Amino acid sequence: MAEPHYDRMFQRLEGVRWELADIDFTAIDRSKIAQRTLDFVRVNCLMELSSLYATRMFLRDFRHDADFCQFISVWYYEEMKHYLVLREYLKAHGQEPDVSMFNELDVELEPADWRGTLPMHFVGELRLGMWYHRWSQVFEDEPVLARIYREIGNDEYRHAQCYEQFMASALERDPAVLLPFLNAAKFMLLNPEGDKHPTTFEGAADGTVTDRIDGYEAFKEQVIANIDAADEDELAARVLKTLSRLAGREIADKRDLVMLTRELAAAERVA
Repeated sequence: MAEPHYDRMFQRLEGVRWELADIDFTAIDRSKIAQRTLDFVRVNCLMELSSLYATRMFLRDFRHDADFCQFISVWYYEEMKHYLVLREYLKAHGQEPDVSMFNELDVELEPADWRGTLPMHFVGELRLGMWYHRWSQVFEDEPVLARIYREIGNDEYRHAQCYEQFMASALERDPAVLLPFLNAAKFMLLNPEGDKHPTTFEGAADGTVTDRIDGYEAFKEQVIANIDAADEDELAARVLKTLSRLAGREIADKRDLVMLTRELAAAERVA
């Protein structure tokens, strides 16, 4: 039996992990922060709480994979630290969210096929890494916020690498998962709508987290303003490189991806 990914991932992520104590909140340059920026950070902070609901989803839908569920313990810790560091930043400005209303944001994500969820979160983590690194540039005049966003972005990119490894292992066990992997990645890459990320749109009987966060539309507008077509093209190139390696054939562009999914679907119907 292959060595579990969790063992290596735990040690690797622990070795590069930043701590909340590393952030010097006393160094905030308040002259560089506008209220609209704090409003943006507040929405971002509350959106990070969606990791709680995603964790419940992961443990439910991946119960067949103990290795992956163990990894989620690390992922959840780091994601909740993202929420906490943003909340501490807001607290330094006297504008931290009211914790008494957090239960109002709780949603239950509908059961989903893990074969779609895994690649969706792989692409989603890459997209989040792109967002956070961009925001570290947008807010570079305020060094503390820039540092926070850079650290979070690095975490998201590392998480994407972990999901990629789980995808590769799943393919080794069952090559038939390639088609659902490709279809999910295609969904994430085609016609992105500003904030296309699993926990903001996956099925929920009573709506999504973002439906309940005041100010979310303004946040989404800034995402759209900050992330342009070139950024999405760069993201797509990175995803397609990974998919090419997993598929064992070159997928040069999104058109190739669409054609390959059609080819595999046709072969599956014949079989």
